[in-house]
Amino acid sequence: MHLADRSTAPAPRRRRLPRLSRGLCLAATLGTAVIGTQLVASDAGAVPRVLRPGTRPLAFLFGLGPSWGIGGSYKYGYYDGYNCNGANPYCGNRGWYGGYGAFKLTQEFMGHFSGNASGAALGVIVNQEFAGQYFGLNIAPKFTYDIQPKRDLGLYISPSFSVGYHLSHYNYGYYYNYGYGGANYHAANMQFGVAVKLMLDDRWLVWVQTPNFDVTVGPGNYYCGGPAGGPNCGAYFRVRYDFLLGGGVTF
Repeated sequence: MHLADRSTAPAPRRRRLPRLSRGLCLAATLGTAVIGTQLVASDAGAVPRVLRPGTRPLAFLFGLGPSWGIGGSYKYGYYDGYNCNGANPYCGNRGWYGGYGAFKLTQEFMGHFSGNASGAALGVIVNQEFAGQYFGLNIAPKFTYDIQPKRDLGLYISPSFSVGYHLSHYNYGYYYNYGYGGANYHAANMQFGVAVKLMLDDRWLVWVQTPNFDVTVGPGNYYCGGPAGGPNCGAYFRVRYDFLLGGGVTF
């Protein structure tokens, strides 16, 4: 059994991701141009009413985009002589799904302490990841700080940080061949990044988040025998880079 048996996403899905990524990047570029045009106009005179700052403290955001694996490590082994002892070529830094692309959906509910759309906010974020027959789920509390560079303009720069739960689910390869059906694995997830948000008519908003780094850390007990995964299974981690864009509503 090799790593490719259980972690390689189907080639057609991976070929579609670069085209999707280019489309999303183009949309983000056009959106940035629109924002820049409005900023120039605001310097020449009054900010249009539709771009005034938000006065509502609660928001629901939704978005999507590509998620690229940029690194990771893991160790796995078997109790019966196929252990991670340095001699096994399938142990060590092999990425554990960190090297493959995925498509990501995100939903977030947040509330600001200030009573309007600026300043510190707490919320809950939910992500879904799709790559071939792999499915990932993240659920986490999230802290955001919405910085308003221009007082009379509803433009916000929003660094954020979240720590929560990750689920990995597989439906192919090793799992069916050996009678497992589908396999669920549990880990911790951390995300941090920066978004740019633009308020529209004190109700709607559009946003782009990049960079956004998604780090998953969990027990490396995949395929290890013995109690609690066996003695030779260390922790794994996986790092992804996300490019996300979307919209939202405030209330």
